[in-house]
Amino acid sequence: GVMRFWLRALLGGILGDNPQEIFKRESAVFGSTEHASPVVVRVRRIGELNVKDHNPLPHKPTRFYFKGFDPSQTFTIVLLSRDVSSLDQAAKALHLLCLLGGLGRRSRRGFGSLQIVDGDLPSLNVSTIDELCSELSDRLSAILGKKFASISSVPKFPVLHPDWAQVKVCQNEFNGWQEAIKEVMLKAHEHKNPALGWAGGKEERQASPVHVHVIKLANGKHALVLTTLLSQLNPKLLNRAERKELTGFLKAFDGEVVFGFEKVPEN
Repeated sequence: GVMRFWLRALLGGILGDNPQEIFKRESAVFGSTEHASPVVVRVRRIGELNVKDHNPLPHKPTRFYFKGFDPSQTFTIVLLSRDVSSLDQAAKALHLLCLLGGLGRRSRRGFGSLQIVDGDLPSLNVSTIDELCSELSDRLSAILGKKFASISSVPKFPVLHPDWAQVKVCQNEFNGWQEAIKEVMLKAHEHKNPALGWAGGKEERQASPVHVHVIKLANGKHALVLTTLLSQLNPKLLNRAERKELTGFLKAFDGEVVFGFEKVPEN
């Protein structure tokens, strides 16, 4: 499901705001109710991954915890297919997930960040923020290409398009992943607004447009990558969503934009 999300974002930037065509292309890779996926995804691991309780709100004390995997553990993801084109698309989706996204609960706030350390996809082994900026810029160019569709109005769903997306590498290094996520949580609390996601009632929910990814540098420090994918808001929250709060949140992190817009679009 998460790989579908990133493939859809990739296709949207190239094909434009065309849900029917994108669903057709997505289904050709990951299947649909009409046919099975030509790509098989397998996870391999010798022994069980360690699990413990984690505080989902590291910026403040809490009485409830989530079960989660310990960090710095490794496992192998294998993609299999007889269809070379589908395999290539699935690999791009997995690559984007490991560069920008995460798996599981609170993944848009940095939990569940994955990092490639070995295999057919290139590992991310950088020691400084400058090296990370250069490497990430090159990776995104290779995955996304240079030709993008014309999208003049807010897209219906998140797309990796330079007019409607931003990937920013924050300049600060952090001593640990908890410290990095805590910084995000504190700044998100300062700019709390539906424009940054909202967990209201059943009809007043809005996923955050900002995907937080934590990367471990070769020097042992941690870095933050913020990926903002703008799309149409829940109509029930339009009157309460403040663009200035999203802008303020992104400006709170000094860093380099390696893809997309420098300023949040006016509309």
